[in-house]
Formats: sequence, C-alpha cells, structure tokens
Amino acid sequence: MSRPVTLPPRNASDHKGTFGRVLLVGGSRGMAGSISLSSIAALHTGSGLVSSAVPDVVLETVAGFHAALMTIGLPAEDGRFSGDAWESLCGRVSSQDAIGVGPGMTTESGSVAIVEGLLKQRQTPVVLDADALNVISSQGWLEGDELARGTDDAAVVFTPHPGEMSRLTGVPASDVDGQVRAAGELSKRLGVTIVVKGGPTHVVGRGSNDSPVQTYVNTTGNPAMATAGCGDVLTGVIASLLGQGLCGWDAARLGVWIHGRAGDVAASRISSAGMTAVHLVETLALIADEMSE
Repeated sequence: MSRPVTLPPRNASDHKGTFGRVLLVGGSRGMAGSISLSSIAALHTGSGLVSSAVPDVVLETVAGFHAALMTIGLPAEDGRFSGDAWESLCGRVSSQDAIGVGPGMTTESGSVAIVEGLLKQRQTPVVLDADALNVISSQGWLEGDELARGTDDAAVVFTPHPGEMSRLTGVPASDVDGQVRAAGELSKRLGVTIVVKGGPTHVVGRGSNDSPVQTYVNTTGNPAMATAGCGDVLTGVIASLLGQGLCGWDAARLGVWIHGRAGDVAASRISSAGMTAVHLVETLALIADEMSE
C-alpha cells in the first residue's frame, strides 16, 4: 500500500508557521461535532495553527473538544450562521494557507453567503464538503462556468459522498462508474479536484493546469469507516495538506490514502463494528509520520 505522494521531512529549525495556518468553517446547534472532527483532524495531520469558525452559539462547545483549537465566533440566528456571517469572516481569509468548509453548517442563507464568498476569492485553497456541496447543488452554480478556476487560482477540492455527488451531477448514487465519469467532466470543465468517496474512493483531477484529467483509485480504508463523522475527518486532513503546500491533486490523493490508512489501523485496534470517527481522528496522530519521506 504505497503512498501516492509524500510530504518533505520536518527540520529541526521549522516552527508552527512552517506547517500552515488552516481554517475550518461550519457547525450549527446540534452539529458542533462535525466541524470539531474536521478541525482536530487538521491538527493531527500536522497543521501548525488551526482555527474553527463557527456560529457563536456553539463556540464554547467546539472549543471544549480540543485545547489546541482556536475558535472564531460568527453571527448566528436560530443556531446557524446568520446572513451577515460572511462579512465577519471574509477579512480573515487572506491570512490562511487553506480553508475547509461545510461540515454541519446547514444550507440556510448564511451558509450560502459563506460558500459563495469563498468560491469567489481566488487566493486561498479551499476544500468543500457536506453542506457546502449541498449549497452549490441547490443554487445551481454548476450549470455554468462561474466556478471555473484560472491558471493562477488557488486549488479547489470537492469531497462528495455518493448522495452529494448525485445532487451535484444527477448521476444516481448506485452508479459508481457514472459518478466517476461525471467527476471527470466537472474536473475538466472547472479545473477542480473531486474526491468521489466510497469503497474504494476515487480522486479525479490533474496535477497541473496543462495536464490531462486523471483518476486515482485509493487502496486504503475499510467498511468500519462507514460511520458518522469519518467524512468530516477527511475534510480536515485534505485542508491540512493544502495548508502544508501540496497542490489539490496531491493533497486529495495523499489525504484519502492517510485517511484510509488511519481507518485500517483504528479498526484493527478497536473493532470493525465499534470504531467511530473519534477513534479515526485519534489514530491520525499516531500515524502522521507515515505522510513524510
């Protein structure tokens, strides 16, 4: 099970700024765990500084999950991001090395504004998962080329599960081959990398703007990972790797590999039926060195 790509080894002179400043955006009342898992996963994948931007009503809950997390409270209404949340967030985007958005955030107007704002900015790499993808599909933004990336634009990575991929493309969740083909068409048209999650997970994208679209089939992972929160962990893993300097294609491929590898180790230590996303994110910290040369 060789890694598709590796990170450079860490040097004694490196510091926390060397390994990336990463922001995870999401959460809502009742779904604070989603964004917390993503954020902790970024920490355990090696990011130097990780912040969680969440509705202010769940800030203390998210902060309580991990002492090393920084938290940013954004305006909320009824437990979700309010319509002016993006105005409070947008000034922080340029200081980040990567952003992950979507877990637990709902698809209300505040979330729509955040996703739209992050897609319009072109300097910071972004991972879009869960409700961020549902916002895109519900708004019909894939019908044109408004989301297309230019040669100088930062990477964008989509991480849909089969249901989200179906909403994005219209291809049924049961048609895995069809979803992978649809991902290839989207990747070619928009210049984004797409992680089609499943057993196995496929990564569709290109290593540079002038290279052809390729498909990578991941070799790690197991059915024990079919449990709530494991996808949120992957969001944090890929965001962390983007923040550490990998391009979208490499971050996605290494991200799904290390995510599945952690799942394999966790399942062997816990049990296939009893493993949870908490076990998965904890195991990331134990095997993080496997990402390096």
